[in-house]
Amino acid sequence: MNSSEKTIGIFGGTFDPVHNGHLAIARSFIESGLIDELWVLLSPDPPHKKENGFASYALRLKMLQQIFESNPNIKVSDLELHLPKPSYTVKTLEYLTKSHPRYAFYLCLGKDSFYSFTSWHRWNDILDYCRLLVADRPVSEKRNLPEKLVRHSQFIDHDALAISSSEIRKKIRNKESVNDLLPQSVLHIIEEENLYRNT
Repeated sequence: MNSSEKTIGIFGGTFDPVHNGHLAIARSFIESGLIDELWVLLSPDPPHKKENGFASYALRLKMLQQIFESNPNIKVSDLELHLPKPSYTVKTLEYLTKSHPRYAFYLCLGKDSFYSFTSWHRWNDILDYCRLLVADRPVSEKRNLPEKLVRHSQFIDHDALAISSSEIRKKIRNKESVNDLLPQSVLHIIEEENLYRNT
C-alpha cells in the first residue's frame, strides 16, 4: 500500500436518516491519520436489510451532502445507485479497485458490523480488495475470528454514540424530540419533507 497515490476509506450505508453517530464515526476515520479521504457511499437497497428505506434515495443523498459538505476530506457518492443490483460490497470494491488502480482502500466499519462481517456476501473476497478500518477502542475479549479477517483489520480509537436511525424514525413517528440526535441541517430537511411520520 505504500506505493499508492492515495488511501481511501469507504463508509457505506442506507443513512435513513444520517445522524450524529454517523458524523462522529466519520470524524474518527478521518482523524485516524490512516486515510487521505473518506468516501461515503449511499446504498440504494442493501441486500442484508429486509426493510425498504423510508426516505427516497434523493433525500437521503441530500441529507448526507448537507452534513459533510464543509469537510473537504469527505466525499459523498451515489456510485452504488449506478452499479448492477444487488449492491453487494464485494462488487463495489471490485469496481473501485479496477477504476482506481493507484489507490489503496479501507472498508470502514463500526464494531458491530465487524463482528458480523463473516455473514456478508463473499466476505473473504472483500478482503482481497481492501483492509478493514474498525472504529472502536481495541477489543480485549477473545473471539474465534478467522485469521484472514484479523490480519486484514485495524482498530482505531473511537467513542461510539448510542444512536440508531431506526430509533430516530420511531421517535419522529411518536412525535418525540430528536434535536440532540441529528444535525440541524438534517432535521430541517426531515421537517420540510415531512419524513418518517407514517412509517
